[in-house]
Amino acid sequence: MKTQNDKPVSQRTKAASGLLIPIVAVICIIYATPLFGENLPEDRAASDKYRLVWTDDPTSTMTVIWDQHKGNAASVHYGTKDFGRQYWKYGSSQEPQQRRWFYYGMNTFYTKLENLQADATYFFVIKDCTGVSDRFYFRTAPDTPEAFTFIAGGDTKSSGKPLEAGRASNKIVAKLRPLFVMFNGDFNSGNGTYPDRWHQWLNDWHELATTDDGRIIPLVPVHGNHENGNKSILNKIFGAPFQYSNEENIYYSLTFGNNFFHMISLNSELDEGGDQREWLLQDLKAHKDATIKVAGYHKPFRPHTEKKAENIYQYEQWANLFYEYELSLSLDGDSHMHKITYPLKPSMEEGNFQGFVRDDENGTMFIGEGSWGAYPRANNDDKPWTLESGSFNQVKWIHVKPEAEQQPASIEIFTIITSTYDENGNQTLYADEVESLTEADYFKIPANAHFFMGNDSVKSVKYPYYLNNP
Repeated sequence: MKTQNDKPVSQRTKAASGLLIPIVAVICIIYATPLFGENLPEDRAASDKYRLVWTDDPTSTMTVIWDQHKGNAASVHYGTKDFGRQYWKYGSSQEPQQRRWFYYGMNTFYTKLENLQADATYFFVIKDCTGVSDRFYFRTAPDTPEAFTFIAGGDTKSSGKPLEAGRASNKIVAKLRPLFVMFNGDFNSGNGTYPDRWHQWLNDWHELATTDDGRIIPLVPVHGNHENGNKSILNKIFGAPFQYSNEENIYYSLTFGNNFFHMISLNSELDEGGDQREWLLQDLKAHKDATIKVAGYHKPFRPHTEKKAENIYQYEQWANLFYEYELSLSLDGDSHMHKITYPLKPSMEEGNFQGFVRDDENGTMFIGEGSWGAYPRANNDDKPWTLESGSFNQVKWIHVKPEAEQQPASIEIFTIITSTYDENGNQTLYADEVESLTEADYFKIPANAHFFMGNDSVKSVKYPYYLNNP
């Protein structure tokens, strides 16, 4: 049965008696005051599904999003010193700037924290009229060229063994503590309009991808075909940026490290030409001097399984722009398998295959193709320029390093296997036994991780490609 608090603000105001608002205010005041000196009451905040998303400058902002179950008075208390759940000791607080009342069965609050220090750790709690959340923390991105890691992947499902595979991949995120995750679309089964599936995905994400000591990893969300039932859904769930004043035009970019690293989130479920192509062109022009450029989107130009068709129009709209503006990595999903290509140049010259030729010096490496949790498809459509491929659940753990000691800025790509199936369909999960990294060493190779080993029996592939054979 719905209560009065289930209604939007306008309806609750009309229904409220003259006495109700003062009573609620008194209750909020009581909870806002520490009742027991240094000791918090055991009461917990009436919220969950916590997630962090970069919707603006990742060096100085962080968007905190959650599902508020009771009341409308809530705030984020944060600072660079850890005071646990003692919210009154934190130096700053921020109330939500935006709310979507019970959209998809969630009372979603959004709070963008601004004017943060770059490359810094921030601790925070969410306080409401019921109590205080657990203490969490995050890291902002560096504003100078600094080494970091991130994880890329996509395609999860909402039931059965694929659900468990996706949960194993979430656990790997917590184990490896990347600076962020680029999730390349298809968050759950169906068309993106099932509230219970979003609730499950968001709860799994928070509970499994958050580290044991409370670090929440920011998401960079990408729109996939399983979100097509509502093409504005990533804005509603994650606050993802959009273009041309249209919430369905979800494509955007982020830069940090003083133009060291530029990251583009594209949308293969919209027209890849027209407005989106023009936006991409202008974005690449504006960041042509970025040392490393990465683009993420859902559907690959040239899938590596026979179950998926070639995306010729998408290739025609984007491939030459990627090459002209020296895109380093292209990250895709959709096909539910693993692939890495040699660096490629779009070309119809003699010797090309499906419009690409190998260009180790200036080409873009294409990496994917999903299978964070979705059941793996066969890797039965390799190309002459395919470097490696495989059929299993996996994420890409990517190390990014600036120029140093006569070495160029570089990227190292590790493929971490999170689930496999035998010929009888029996599943093996690889996450619980993997060593957890610490804040002191994000680049350590964790014990017991299952890496894909290429033809040369090495755990990683490097960009620029010549670094594989120095």
